[in-house]
Amino acid sequence: MAADKGALPSFICPISMALMTDPVTCCDGHTYQRSSIETWLRHRLSSPLTGALLPSDHLVPNLALRSAIQEWQERH
Repeated sequence: MAADKGALPSFICPISMALMTDPVTCCDGHTYQRSSIETWLRHRLSSPLTGALLPSDHLVPNLALRSAIQEWQERH
């Protein structure tokens, strides 16, 4: 995780604990790395952070966060 050193906490996926490259927002309002949340949702339909049952497995790309992460990576 050395490449993640100095990254803002919002840039780190709460499931994989790695810098996100394809962040998506789940219906729980939290953002995750797409591959991590898709794997999570294949096994359970609950929020990884709250444990609450999710009404949907719909994911929305978090384009603003993706851009911010890319800008941060270019500067570091």
